[in-house]
Amino acid sequence: MTDFTHDVAISAVPYDAMLVAELSERLARRVGPGLFWRAERDDMRPDPAADLASSSVISESARVIVVLHQRLWGRDGVTAADATALRERIRAKRHKSIRVVKLDQEPVPTWLKTAHNCVMSEIGIESVADAVIDGVVATGGKVMAKPVPVPVEPVAPRPAWSEGHQTYMSQPRAQTALKREFEMLTSELAGRVKFESDRLGDKQVEMHCAPQRLVVQLGPVGLSMSWVAGRSGNLADGRLLVIEWDGAITHRRHMGGAKTASPTREQLYRPEAKGPDDWCWRPEGGEGSSYSSRNLAGQCFTSANMGRTE
Repeated sequence: MTDFTHDVAISAVPYDAMLVAELSERLARRVGPGLFWRAERDDMRPDPAADLASSSVISESARVIVVLHQRLWGRDGVTAADATALRERIRAKRHKSIRVVKLDQEPVPTWLKTAHNCVMSEIGIESVADAVIDGVVATGGKVMAKPVPVPVEPVAPRPAWSEGHQTYMSQPRAQTALKREFEMLTSELAGRVKFESDRLGDKQVEMHCAPQRLVVQLGPVGLSMSWVAGRSGNLADGRLLVIEWDGAITHRRHMGGAKTASPTREQLYRPEAKGPDDWCWRPEGGEGSSYSSRNLAGQCFTSANMGRTE
């Protein structure tokens, strides 16, 4: 009989940290502290002991594994190791204890299709949490009862002439937050461009900045991030447009006769914030997923950079 060390283990790329935190919060209400997720180390140094411990949890000692599957899953060091461990779990005929949650349109590997699959944007994070808890119960785990919803007092209707409460995103100070978040996007992308340029000695890796628009050229591919304001002037109606390109999107002499760029991926992100300290970006049509500005920049840069070898 398996000696379980955790009720739930989550496999996700480090850029999905906000989603992992949201899901973990919901699970912790009923499964307690028995949750495991190994994010990538900030210093990027190898940690063989942590690698071995994580592999053991994913392959054997967690009751239920949640795979937050997206384009980058299985391509970074941590989730590539998770994939190897999950294959061991499937070979042991324990595929029913795996919950694959699709976050984008990237196809799930064939070897993972025997596990339970769902789409986050179709069922929502609460239903994902419920499905994981059902899996814990099915494997003999004990969970706490579902909390009873607290009745919400009805809000008296406001007179037609009343402006009502002004949300944070509709206030002028939210513009300051947008500027700060764009600076974070810029800083994160600039650091990654410098690292990649130094690593490859590649003059074709560079970045251009304009007001509320960032453009990165990664040799034969490119990335652009542009703020598109809504007509209302309310930040909540604006969107961040992210496009990955095939071809040159910067004007540079040393690109020679590079072909005209054409878009290969596009995604809109809407901003959400209730105050200056809880800003996040959510993919349009991707309910449940959310990113900090630094993680979004890392996600988009890594995804675009993969296009150099695909």
